[in-house]
Amino acid sequence: MRERSSWERAVRRIVTETLRLVPPVTALGAIEQLAPCYARLALRTGGVLLPRSLRDFPDKVAPYFAADRGLARRARLVEARLVFLLTRLVLNQVVRGSPGAERRRLLPIAVDGADHLDAALAERRGLVLVSAHFGLPVLIRLVVEGRGARVVGVGESFTQGVDMAIGRDVWTRARALQRLRAEVEGGNVCVLLADVRGDRYIETPFLQGHIPVVPGAFVLARATRSPLLPVFAVRAPGVWHFRVAFGPPLSLDDRARPTPFADIALSFARCFEAIARDHPDHLFAYDPVFGPSPGAPRASAGDGPPSRSARA
Repeated sequence: MRERSSWERAVRRIVTETLRLVPPVTALGAIEQLAPCYARLALRTGGVLLPRSLRDFPDKVAPYFAADRGLARRARLVEARLVFLLTRLVLNQVVRGSPGAERRRLLPIAVDGADHLDAALAERRGLVLVSAHFGLPVLIRLVVEGRGARVVGVGESFTQGVDMAIGRDVWTRARALQRLRAEVEGGNVCVLLADVRGDRYIETPFLQGHIPVVPGAFVLARATRSPLLPVFAVRAPGVWHFRVAFGPPLSLDDRARPTPFADIALSFARCFEAIARDHPDHLFAYDPVFGPSPGAPRASAGDGPPSRSARA
């Protein structure tokens, strides 16, 4: 706990002071240049200058990839993870401290699949976006709100980015589903993160392992007859710094399947793993910035990203 607190306090202080002096885009460029150098230097000294969770990160994601655990690959993954964590810290500072229009100006975001998003919004039947605890989901809201749509973030409890808490008991969830249905039928956009272990979930192949997928987003899209799009937000080194990728609509036509929504869950997982292959450092995106979660077990081949609230 002392390790986590000292690192987090120091890094947050540095980031806060840096953002008072330079624009976010400058800070992000500096992170891309300096963080890998620091990680390499720290690893050469045995890793004592890095938090344990960062040193152990390659072991956490290894079950999802081929058994390449060479020293060079581990070092590159630690470097990329440090850049991701620092980038996330800068992003969160900007989101908390700036109004929506200012955030979009300060944070350069490239949008892939914008035609899928615009076509879905043009239908004026509301929209359900499904993503994962991966990368930088907070960027999804910025892109969609930039199109003039109202976004509703969904989670188990009220935290940053959660506009509607679905709770844990059956009756609270039922009421929340009715409210969500009204939001979507009113033309708004709901964002849900599906890779959690809820009361009911589908264990779905993902890379070399499995992830849980809860069907809430699929149920909501079918009930409202709204488009359902997968979307993921990542760090993109270079001029733009961030990328939000929208996929084509997921088909909801699997009523004859013995396991409802199994095909949709698999299609979602395929979209997820396509981007995760290029950004393994973005997995487990809701882990603490530094230090392990209290009591968190080591991931195994059957574990998915941490079972946190379905938020955006």
